[in-house]
Amino acid sequence: MAREVDALGGQMAVTTDHTLTHVRRVGTGKGPAVQTTRAQVCKALYPATMRHVLERQENLSLIEGEVTSLGTAGGRVEAVSVTATDGSTLNLSTRCVVLTTGTFLNGLCHEGMSKTIAARHGDRSVAGLADVLLDLGVRTRRFKTGTTPRIVRSSVCFEKTEEMPSEPESGPLSFLHDRFFAMRPLLPTWQTRTSRDTHDLLRENLHASAMYGGEIEGVGPRYCPSIEDKVVRFSSKESHPVFLEQEEWDSESVYVQGFSSSMPADVQLAALRTIPGLHSVEMIRPGYAVEYDMADPLQLRPTLMSKLMDGLFLAGQINGTSGYEEAAGQGIVAGINAARWAWDEPPIEFSRTQSFIGVMIDDLVTKGVEDPYRMLTARAEHRLLLRHDNADLRLTPLAIELGLASTERRARLEEKVKCMAEGMSWLESNYIFEADNALLEARELAPVKGRASLYDLLKRPDVTLELVEGLAAEAGLDPSLGLPARAHGDSFGAVGHSVRAQIEIEAVYCGYLKRQEDEAQMARRLDQMPIPSEFDFVGLNGLSNESKEKLARVKPTTVGQAGRIPGVRPSDIALLIGHLRAGHSSLVRS
Repeated sequence: MAREVDALGGQMAVTTDHTLTHVRRVGTGKGPAVQTTRAQVCKALYPATMRHVLERQENLSLIEGEVTSLGTAGGRVEAVSVTATDGSTLNLSTRCVVLTTGTFLNGLCHEGMSKTIAARHGDRSVAGLADVLLDLGVRTRRFKTGTTPRIVRSSVCFEKTEEMPSEPESGPLSFLHDRFFAMRPLLPTWQTRTSRDTHDLLRENLHASAMYGGEIEGVGPRYCPSIEDKVVRFSSKESHPVFLEQEEWDSESVYVQGFSSSMPADVQLAALRTIPGLHSVEMIRPGYAVEYDMADPLQLRPTLMSKLMDGLFLAGQINGTSGYEEAAGQGIVAGINAARWAWDEPPIEFSRTQSFIGVMIDDLVTKGVEDPYRMLTARAEHRLLLRHDNADLRLTPLAIELGLASTERRARLEEKVKCMAEGMSWLESNYIFEADNALLEARELAPVKGRASLYDLLKRPDVTLELVEGLAAEAGLDPSLGLPARAHGDSFGAVGHSVRAQIEIEAVYCGYLKRQEDEAQMARRLDQMPIPSEFDFVGLNGLSNESKEKLARVKPTTVGQAGRIPGVRPSDIALLIGHLRAGHSSLVRS
């Protein structure tokens, strides 16, 4: 999703490439649908760089303070009140507001039995804005997230851990870049594991945990549980992986990934010292859990505008998600649609067939959430089409249409499209003949009968583009006439590298890609069949009572969305389609 934000003209990946401390490819043991890049940034440099970008942005005013109220009239946002840090109150007229409150709404931090009213370490929570949302009729719930202890780098015995060096060959995160911009060599991370002693100590002290001691009412993330939750839920496991990540270039602070906890500080330290490499570790500050208010995303339109108040957009953790990428994806969608609302332009909706951002938003506004939502590749039914490498091909044309893409971004996309077309054309129009079978046999490849295009050879298992280039050269063909050169050293050649990777994927998975594209096209047709906003589902005879209740609650905007609501039967969708195609208007309330 970070790459999708970048493809739409967002800043996240650009700043990441300038502040990177560690990078690795993940999911490499699986297919391209789940492979991606994991990047860590300097905790001090990233926000400083991002603030500098914001301060230089034309037509943007930055006001630091607390939003205390929203002015509304006739079901629309009219104004917002902000109490600035100097105590003054600013009343700003506006047609739209985007709320990205994170964990600040009634935030409450837990460390053992100790509670602190705060949104996170060093930041106070906000109460008044939560009351404003309740007055609007927003349904709220309590969710929980957590963070890990920070430890002193010089107190770690790294010899007893496994070093995981950065993989700069992963390439930059932004489609705008051919390289990283880090001023120093990239850092490693280090892996270690919990032990039986760790688990025994945590079990003995579960009563002291804020979560297991009954102090926390909020629902925590299913896919990123605390260490004490791991010990209880996965009791058969003898250990769990722990990753040590240096937070800044010039800091002793190390983030203990995989060890979030709401235990008391003394228990956390004792548990850390049972882990290989951490037997003499010193702790900078303990981990803690944070409870906060979130808003039911079923009350949002697919544009992320509230169904209760025109001009009010919600994005990020307030919608029940967990994670930076999820928040960024919602933020850019809410921002796009808020701007279009302000200019009386039609909204932009992101479909499940177009992006992981679209999958996430559709899940939120169609299915709702029971626990903090994380975007998993398994949630996307067309994930082979929504790969890490082709986000620009999928979304940058939209960014160009909306005026979000710079001249450079547009030129790079055009170059990539041109290179791909030339590469595919060259592979499809050049052949290996039966007379060249000795070249194939020398590489332990099956011979061809008659002839086979280079593209057909590339479709074979374990045949790479580099191998095909070698064959072509020996057969008297010149790959440089159609294919971009391979990257060498630190010069990634992002466009050429991406083109080569995509050509290989297109060849190997061409049958699967065609099947998914056909399925996606069918889904698009259903998503293009609108349902009037005032459609009376309860009055439609023949619908099951369960479908009536769920359709009336979610108020889907298309037949495709209606069909994805859990519990709505296919037969009810068929009835709905028939009714809409017949053009009946009796069930649309005026």
